[in-house]
Amino acid sequence: MSDATLDRQDRPSGSDRHARVRDKRALVTLVGPLSGTLWAALFAPDHPASAVLGALIFFALAALIVKKASPLGPAWNVRAEFSRGFRWLGLGLVRIRGRQVAVRAQLVWIVVIPTALALLDYHYLSDPISAAFPVVDPAELAAQETRHANVKVLGLYGALAAAFLGASLFEEMVFRSLPLIVQRWRPHATILIAITATASTALFALAHSTFGTANVVSAFIGGVVYVALALYTRSLWPSIMAHGIYDAIIMVGWVV
Repeated sequence: MSDATLDRQDRPSGSDRHARVRDKRALVTLVGPLSGTLWAALFAPDHPASAVLGALIFFALAALIVKKASPLGPAWNVRAEFSRGFRWLGLGLVRIRGRQVAVRAQLVWIVVIPTALALLDYHYLSDPISAAFPVVDPAELAAQETRHANVKVLGLYGALAAAFLGASLFEEMVFRSLPLIVQRWRPHATILIAITATASTALFALAHSTFGTANVVSAFIGGVVYVALALYTRSLWPSIMAHGIYDAIIMVGWVV
């Protein structure tokens, strides 16, 4: 189903009944896909079966709401709602200036550019930041050691799952989905989008304060890159890949 077809169904209606239906649709569009995906990302590294089962339960509940709500048109169904939901959350294909790019350009934005950014970050920023802000606090050192030990227990494949699912996908959904939703909701509200992006990046950096100042600074710089990628491409996949590759390089290094 095309973007235009899906977006036409979002146009406001003067009917109270239609307004109530739109409220139900908003619940399904955001809560169903968001909850299911976050659940899967959070539990996948340690409990893959629970992750899949939990995500399916969330998706099934969302589908049930779709079926019980009164439709606004023939195209309004489970597939349409889930397609819209994932697009609103940023889990759609790359779009530059409102147009979906070709397959080769998708690969460039989702694979090549994120890989290059992750490698540049790791090779040219990680060591200088760590040297500028050494970890000396006992609590922060203990937190780092605990994290290293937990990743080592997972092994190589577990470390990759933790990097791409437990860290990258989960954190990008939590911290980068909101700026994308605001951008889609008010595409010309530049100041509002900038405020939302700045606030989410600051929260992302502060969420890493347990591991020391260097981790906060690194997370803030990475957050700026990730939110810029997400807003420019209208998609979370480039930022998920850049974030995941960077974390994978570090976590695999702890294991091998």
